[in-house]
Amino acid sequence: MNVSKESRDFLDRLSVYLFASGKNEKEIREITGELEDHLHEAEKKGKSVEDITGLTAKQYMDQIAKEMPFDKMGVFKYALVLIFGAIAFYVMGDAINGTMDYSWIIIIGLPVMVLLYGVMVAKLFKYTAEKVLSKKKEFTLLILLAGVPLAGMGGVVFLDQFIGVTAVSLGTTGRVIGFVLCAFILIGVSIWSKSLIMILLPILVFVPQYYIERTSWSEETQLMMIAMVFPIGFMISLGISILQMWRKERRQVA
Repeated sequence: MNVSKESRDFLDRLSVYLFASGKNEKEIREITGELEDHLHEAEKKGKSVEDITGLTAKQYMDQIAKEMPFDKMGVFKYALVLIFGAIAFYVMGDAINGTMDYSWIIIIGLPVMVLLYGVMVAKLFKYTAEKVLSKKKEFTLLILLAGVPLAGMGGVVFLDQFIGVTAVSLGTTGRVIGFVLCAFILIGVSIWSKSLIMILLPILVFVPQYYIERTSWSEETQLMMIAMVFPIGFMISLGISILQMWRKERRQVA
């Protein structure tokens, strides 16, 4: 159904806001579908989004969110996917480096940091949905938020070095099995989410890291280069994924 760009943007922002608020995807589509019908009819009469809702964008989003039940199973599903995806990425790196020794600090700390990051991403999505921000500002906020898991995991690893005691240690066979299993998990997450980021990110991070560690550069230079690989790989992967989603949205609107 054809609606104005203003209405389309509002519907997209409402979907993001409700999704970030833990609402059911099917119910979100039903709500936005009904609202789209109302907006289409209203625009024929020269009315705007505010004329239909009678509230500001944020007030209307809050009102709809309060009327919809919290989707516990949906949130649990996404939390599991987020945790398994992050753990698979982390463990794959260790499998490549040949050091799969984990203390309880790592085993517990990693999922906790992943969940914390997920909550922060949801908060950011709600913030960007209720305010009209440029794509440049949204992308900048996402990049800044990417530093959170880096800082968090850095703290967990730092703590592990001082008081961590190895609880799980895998040998050569375990590393091979772990690598293959992690690869399947990342591919599965990418297929499920219909996003390339969980496939691109390991390639853009671990492949350069593998070759950097085998250069004749000094240890300090290698560490500096490896430290730059993740943020650069993350930005490239995120950029490609956003472009992929933007093209998909354009095809749906067209």
